[in-house]
Amino acid sequence: MRVDRRELLKAASGFVLFAGLPLRGVLAQAPRQYPFTLGIAAGDPAPDGFVIWTRLAPRPLEPHGGMEPQPVVVAWEVAEDEAFSRIVRSGEVIARPELGHSVHVEVEGLRPARPYYYRFLAGTTVSDTGTARSAPPPGAAVGRVRIGVAGCQRYTSGYFTAYRYLATEGDLDAIFHYGDYIYEGGARRGCAVVDGQTVCVREHDSDEIYSLDDYRHRYALYKLDPDLQAAHRAAAFLSTFDDHEVDNNWTSQWDENGTPPEVFLLRRFAALQAWYENMPVRRTQFPANGQLRMFRRIDYGSLLRIHLLDTRQYRSDQRCNMPGDRNCRSADDTGLESVLGRIDIQDFQKV
Repeated sequence: MRVDRRELLKAASGFVLFAGLPLRGVLAQAPRQYPFTLGIAAGDPAPDGFVIWTRLAPRPLEPHGGMEPQPVVVAWEVAEDEAFSRIVRSGEVIARPELGHSVHVEVEGLRPARPYYYRFLAGTTVSDTGTARSAPPPGAAVGRVRIGVAGCQRYTSGYFTAYRYLATEGDLDAIFHYGDYIYEGGARRGCAVVDGQTVCVREHDSDEIYSLDDYRHRYALYKLDPDLQAAHRAAAFLSTFDDHEVDNNWTSQWDENGTPPEVFLLRRFAALQAWYENMPVRRTQFPANGQLRMFRRIDYGSLLRIHLLDTRQYRSDQRCNMPGDRNCRSADDTGLESVLGRIDIQDFQKV
């Protein structure tokens, strides 16, 4: 069968136009209020680029961040200078409500081992400017890599002042965040005794979180912190998760409270989706089939290989989480004798 090339091209163009119409029909206007309240971020440097991230939320602590449930076009720019007079990459991406109006742009085609500046635009509104450094070429001789380290940032235990100082370090290649970006617990205020006086700092504004909307709200609360935002603007993050992004001491399909696994997995998937939505990570970390592939590695020439590990999804259940668990030492146990005294001879017969 002979196919006329001109007719084929006309048909193909018709399919393209038809496919585009529904999307254009539902695109919303950029919000009138400043939408970049949760800041901007970069992550996972490669020799030719990195990821840049933001999440639109004009009223961040309201449902859906104050956004209408429609897609919004967000523009982005990457430049060699802070004034953006030498823009080297730019484009547009859609912030979708299904992903909390977050955007993840994998910037490519940059030169290795040098700093770049990036920003986002929603309509005529421009975000703050961030900076990120691309990684050295594979196998290149590298004399030094400077990486900041942070994690376990419990909002109720104190302020994020350390991030303010980390943001002013300058010349950082990246910041490694080893997890516990948020804490899932309820509205307990953190208190400490300072010079003989009890000082209480900030608290969570909700009870313990379980749903996707709960987790999105908790991330918004943390990301409103100006010092944390400053650290994100200062360098690319290498992000992992630990337990509190989901629930204290969770492993695989189990939590610490004995929740049926099929029930806990619903909570875990909501939490992992929220983690993806709020971290500057690549499409390979996109949640699917109830899981999220977090583990990966990042190289800095021939000097350093960083393995980002998943220490939660692929491990067996932890012992001694629940009251009544057998063969566990209590807080008042002092030695081997107390442990042996509780071992049942049947345990050995089962081995």
